[in-house]
Amino acid sequence: MGLYWILHNGLIGRVNLDSFGEPMAAEIDVQSLIWALGILAVPVLTAIPLRFIWQYWIGGSHEESEYRTTVRQIIDSGRQLESYRNSLNDVARSLRITPSRQRLIEADILNPLSISHFLILPALIIFPLAFIVALPVMLVGLPVILLVEFVLIRQRILIRIMSLIERSMHWQIIHIPQAHRGSPAQERNYTEFSQHIEHFHKVPRGVFLGLFAYLIVHWIFKLDNFGTEIILSSLLYIALLALVGVLSTAFETDLVFVDPSKGRLIPIDQWVESLLKPLVGVGLVFLLGRDLLEEARGGNAALFATTFLAILYGAAIVGIAYQWGYSSWRGRKVQRSFEQQVIETLDPLSYDLTRSKGRIEFIVRKPMAERLQEIEEIHTGQLTFEDLESMPSSAPKEAPQNPL
Repeated sequence: MGLYWILHNGLIGRVNLDSFGEPMAAEIDVQSLIWALGILAVPVLTAIPLRFIWQYWIGGSHEESEYRTTVRQIIDSGRQLESYRNSLNDVARSLRITPSRQRLIEADILNPLSISHFLILPALIIFPLAFIVALPVMLVGLPVILLVEFVLIRQRILIRIMSLIERSMHWQIIHIPQAHRGSPAQERNYTEFSQHIEHFHKVPRGVFLGLFAYLIVHWIFKLDNFGTEIILSSLLYIALLALVGVLSTAFETDLVFVDPSKGRLIPIDQWVESLLKPLVGVGLVFLLGRDLLEEARGGNAALFATTFLAILYGAAIVGIAYQWGYSSWRGRKVQRSFEQQVIETLDPLSYDLTRSKGRIEFIVRKPMAERLQEIEEIHTGQLTFEDLESMPSSAPKEAPQNPL
């Protein structure tokens, strides 16, 4: 009996040979595999009750439900919450909801947390230890992110790619402002819990990129040295996080692809995420299942599962550091720079997409440049709920001419 490495169905695995020289797969250590699956199930079993607790805590009372209904009414109207800030404050006071609680409810509506967020929540509990482990990755990653930003934004590579996609796909880029636009920057309190939700909402994307990078390196190189494997995984993770992070930050500009032939509106940030999710999601499931079976045949599946969770929480710390660091420091500057490039190169029109009593309207308003200026000054002119009731049936006074 001998132990050899062979290439079988495109995957590298350990097999032994029987007396006739035919390959025969090694037996799976079922007990080790069960332990590994149990270890991997711990975050899932923890996340499910945490999600229900969060939903109850964030809006379980009747008063909070009433305020949620009011906020959703404005969002469905296609207008920005800041346009109705005075009216919303009056409603909150009448329901005896504190301002901090009011902003927390709004943040939860605009940035809902899914099960994937609660999977990585334990990373905040072990934050001090995980921060020390992830610190080298963050120090190396910051210059790489700035380099990617320089190439994509300052060298105008990203806007050229967008123009090419628009022409080649026969799509059109337009502007539809989201509900949270228009909040004055000077009124933001970055130590408030509602602001943490806004940043934490974007963390899972970076976390799963870290897991994907580790499993890719573990699968391709088959290194015996764990330290070398972690270094290579970290370098790949830094490259992926820099690219996806800068793209995500730039695309937080309310730009939408319009596909007239199929009647679709595709927000650009969601379009990028739709390209990543199948690749990263299916890749994670496939690689994790393959590595678990291989470790169960000739390795230590429980140790691999423990290492996988350690990588999960380490990547979570790096992702959180990115959101609280780079996004807060450079996020708004990158968005403004990309918005200006879009206006100069494409000059898109700004639209309202509204819904009222089952009626949906898609209304052209004005060029994107004028709309952004209006949104910046939105807090100076407040609207009432009476304006909200009449808004969907009102047409713009003077719509810009369709360039087509």
